[in-house]
Amino acid sequence: MTDPDTLDAPEQERSPFGGVAVRELVRDVVAAFALLVALPLPWDHAHRGSDRLEIVLATVLALLAIAAPYLRRGGVGPSSWDVLTSRRTVALACVPYAVVAVVYLVLDALAPADAAGGVGAGLAVGLAGAALAAAPRWAYAPAVVAGVVALGTLATPVAALVQGAPWAVSVVGLLNALVVLGVLWFTVGTYLRSGDLASGYVLLALGGAVTLELVLFAGGNADPWFESVHGQRLGLLLLPVVAAVTARRIVDDAAATAGEPDDVRASRWVAVALRALAIVALVAAFVALVALVLIVADGVRVGRVLRLVVGVLMVGVAIAARRSLARDPRTGHAAAVGAACVIVVLGLVIVVARAGLGTQSNVEELLVAFGLPAIALAVLLVPPSVRALVASAPETPDPEPTHPASSDLPASGPAAPEPAPTGPATPEPAPTEPSPTEAETTEPATGTSPTPVAAAASRPAPRPVDATQQMEPVRAALAPDSTQVLPPVQAPPAQAPGWSVAQAMDPSTPLADLARISAEAPHLRSYVAANPSTYPALLDWLGALGDPAVDAALRSRR
Repeated sequence: MTDPDTLDAPEQERSPFGGVAVRELVRDVVAAFALLVALPLPWDHAHRGSDRLEIVLATVLALLAIAAPYLRRGGVGPSSWDVLTSRRTVALACVPYAVVAVVYLVLDALAPADAAGGVGAGLAVGLAGAALAAAPRWAYAPAVVAGVVALGTLATPVAALVQGAPWAVSVVGLLNALVVLGVLWFTVGTYLRSGDLASGYVLLALGGAVTLELVLFAGGNADPWFESVHGQRLGLLLLPVVAAVTARRIVDDAAATAGEPDDVRASRWVAVALRALAIVALVAAFVALVALVLIVADGVRVGRVLRLVVGVLMVGVAIAARRSLARDPRTGHAAAVGAACVIVVLGLVIVVARAGLGTQSNVEELLVAFGLPAIALAVLLVPPSVRALVASAPETPDPEPTHPASSDLPASGPAAPEPAPTGPATPEPAPTEPSPTEAETTEPATGTSPTPVAAAASRPAPRPVDATQQMEPVRAALAPDSTQVLPPVQAPPAQAPGWSVAQAMDPSTPLADLARISAEAPHLRSYVAANPSTYPALLDWLGALGDPAVDAALRSRR
């Protein structure tokens, strides 16, 4: 973290922020803010952070470690202080804070069920700040922290069963464990398994949203803002800690994608919105199920009925919006934005039913009402790449035809099936004694193409033709010296070059190529019909062909 060139520069050229990357500066500022805000917040049911000497001392040590590199760059202190400016020193200075927080967690787990303990907002916010400042480089740190949170979450329903708590407490504890494990699976689990940066973004956004809720609304001693192994829930308040431990790795991966094309960036932001909507459905289902359990166990109340109904509505809206956005980000963009706004309105109903926005609302209720919809709206409306993606899309895809048969493909609605390939027909026998009028029409005019002959085997005899009558073209083999232009012959499916099953089934295949595949390779039409990216107009066109394989593929989409 120390820049020797900066330290040896003249006094007038020194700057506390010289040579510091923007992401490191933002990380240290947010970490210091979290440590300071955690002091007046409650750590357990009996104490706030400022009431305990060990918490105050650990906070001061961590803040000094964060500030030391900037003070040294500004010329404060002798050169012997350079050792204090390394990132390793900052990490070591944050260890006492982590130890104090872990001790409080262990004391809560070991305390009797009726003892004053629990995990408050101050512990969650402060520990997240210390983890953010330390920025651990150990590759397994995110997995270890997420595993500890998961184990603590699973311990909650087990402790309720052992202590003989009412069945409703045990069921709510089990539901809480499922929702926390689901959130961890969708975010840190997916990111660590596959390196999916979209999941990492969702994790950081979730951690920030929960932290903001704790800072704004958790200053009181109401039970919803405390978690405990001996209570009904544990884990949601600790999501900021998981996000803080993983933040350095996610930010570094994001910096490595600075040169990506806009379409790749847009796809990633859309993926973030999809994951946010999935978590909305998960948390809303949790809210509805908890309300249902309380209704069964303790009777019907207006607030519980509202939470049940609104939670179910949120699940339906989130699932419908996610399906629309996943099918086509261009056409589903407006639906997803509208759904997020609807979810906010529904969330306000829950908040009002709780009789206020303060400590009367649970963490998960504020998260599903404001935090998660805000994430979806931000990634769908703010990034320029997403706006460009939506603006560049036509109202209905119109692939440019490059083959005679592709001109029949629909652009904005269903069309008639593609006609069968045509070619020169077998010449039909002419009448043995053509009439004079008919003989004249078969002779080519000077400098022009010959007039086609209207002869059909089904006709018993030729009939006179008026000179002004428009003749029907006949597909007949002409003499070698004829100048007649024959209709184009379409190549059979086996000769369609360049297209494969993988291209026909790949959702990333451009829409224009899907149209060309349908026109040039009829044997691949069933794969195009099964492709989730195929646009509705092309699906309608394929459905009008009457091909059994295509119809089966279309039915499988439903």
